[in-house]
Amino acid sequence: MLRLAIITPAGLLLALLLFYALAMVSGIGARVEPGRDLTPDLNFLMVRQESALELRKRELPPEPEDIVPQQQPKMPQLQQQVSAMVNSPMPTVNVPDIDVGVQVALSPSLNNLAVPVPELAFDANPTALTQVPPSYPQRALRRKLEGSVMVEFLVTEAGTVKPGSIKVVKSTPPGVFDKAVIRAIQRWRFKTRTVDGKPVPFKARQELEFKLEN
Repeated sequence: MLRLAIITPAGLLLALLLFYALAMVSGIGARVEPGRDLTPDLNFLMVRQESALELRKRELPPEPEDIVPQQQPKMPQLQQQVSAMVNSPMPTVNVPDIDVGVQVALSPSLNNLAVPVPELAFDANPTALTQVPPSYPQRALRRKLEGSVMVEFLVTEAGTVKPGSIKVVKSTPPGVFDKAVIRAIQRWRFKTRTVDGKPVPFKARQELEFKLEN
């Protein structure tokens, strides 16, 4: 009983002290001076809002500059002239009627193409009227070479050998007696050939031999 009587007043006193301390901290019971404005200070909020607005204004991208439209280049005068020529109507030309079939039928060049060219006759043993013997090459004489040459050529209507028509068909040994035979045959004359009483050219072949005397 004695302990209870001592603890109870002490607990009440401690509770009062705690309540008083809390009241002092929270400002309960503080006097309000007369004439003092109780409106809260909103300057801080307004300054922050204004700062936010200014920040947004600064972050806005710059307005694009006015774009001046480029003028299209003028068309060259030459192109305008070409367009005018294209658009202009084509002149009317009166063309007379031509019978192409008659002209083609009367064309002498086409008629000549239709005529076949007769092949020249070939004489393996022509009759020689004039014979010029070939000269024996000095190189062949020094080497004591013998041989033969067969040539083919064209005889004209006059019986002469046509220049440039002589061809070597066979030569033994090759290239030794060719030039001598060509020079000789060029001076030969042959009997002409006739067809329907008229002389005609023909091809001929002749073989010449080269032999050394013992």
